[in-house]
Amino acid sequence: MITKNDCILLLSDLQEIGIPNVTKYLRMQISSDTIREDVISFINKHRPLDISLFYENLRKNYNQKKSKLYKEIVQVDEKEPKDIIVTLSSLLTQIYIYSKKVDEKEMFLRHARTKEILKCLAHYTDTGDYLLCIDFLVLLRADLKALEYKAFKNHFSEI
Repeated sequence: MITKNDCILLLSDLQEIGIPNVTKYLRMQISSDTIREDVISFINKHRPLDISLFYENLRKNYNQKKSKLYKEIVQVDEKEPKDIIVTLSSLLTQIYIYSKKVDEKEMFLRHARTKEILKCLAHYTDTGDYLLCIDFLVLLRADLKALEYKAFKNHFSEI
């Protein structure tokens, strides 16, 4: 997902374009061993993360009844094992399609966890064991919900 170095790089980009208070967040992130929620919120407020926009796009497509992928990610507990593989494969396809729209493709692909998705699918292909895929889909759901929560908080802090 998002790394400490990604946060520092994104904050530096914000600093270059003159966003105020960036230095404060840079110091907080540099001195922290983990990714700080307030730093992610600050970055997302001033420069929406491509991964946040991607998940928002999935949700909008679901709400408009175009796509079931969002629901398949958030309702992982109710899925049949064979559907988990299809969900991960579909997600990977959507990530690659969406990556054509982003400026920082490598960072987006890393934030979307494409390598991890590929490893899970390869493990399933080699062994027929889908438990790693289930665990990973639960992790993806947590990523999605965390980013939605931060976007929700940013939206209502502006009102």
